[in-house]
Amino acid sequence: MSSDQKMKQVTRVYLDTNIYCRPLDCQEDKRIHAETEAILKIIDSTENGETAIISSDYVKFEIERIQEDSKRKDVRGFERILSKVNVSSSKRLSILARKFVTQCNLGSLDALHMAAACVGKADFLLTCDDEIIDASMRIEKFAAQEGYKLKVRNPINYVKKMGNEK
Repeated sequence: MSSDQKMKQVTRVYLDTNIYCRPLDCQEDKRIHAETEAILKIIDSTENGETAIISSDYVKFEIERIQEDSKRKDVRGFERILSKVNVSSSKRLSILARKFVTQCNLGSLDALHMAAACVGKADFLLTCDDEIIDASMRIEKFAAQEGYKLKVRNPINYVKKMGNEK
C-alpha cells in the first residue's frame, strides 16, 4: 500500500451513546473534561475525512430515552451531524448480540451496541463506560473469533494512539 493510500484510509468508529452526551455533561470533573477534549479531537478527524462515524438504531433508541428535553435535542443533533452510517436492527445483529451477552457477560443493550459496531464494520467502538472498557479484551477476542476486527477504547486512549492502530 502506498503512502497516499494509507493517508486516505478512513477509520470507522462506532460511538456509544455516552460519547454523544459527554460534551453536555458537567465539565468540572477532570476525567469528563479530558474525555470531552478527546471527543472534540475525534470530531475534528471526521471533518478532515480521517474518521467515519457509525451509529445505530440502538444509539437512537437511547438518545430518545434522555429525560431532559434540551439535552436530548442537542444529543440527537450531534448524532445526526456526525454519523455517516446507520446500522439497522436485524436478525443477524440480534443473534450476534445474544452471543456477546453470553460470551462477554454484557447487558443486552451493550451487547446490541457491540453487535452493531461489528455489523457496521467499525474498527473501533468508543465508550466512556468503565464496565465495557474493563471487558474490552473479552469483547475484542470474541469479536475476532466471529470474524470482526473491533477494538474497544475510551476516547482519551483512542486519541492518544490515533493513527497507530489503523
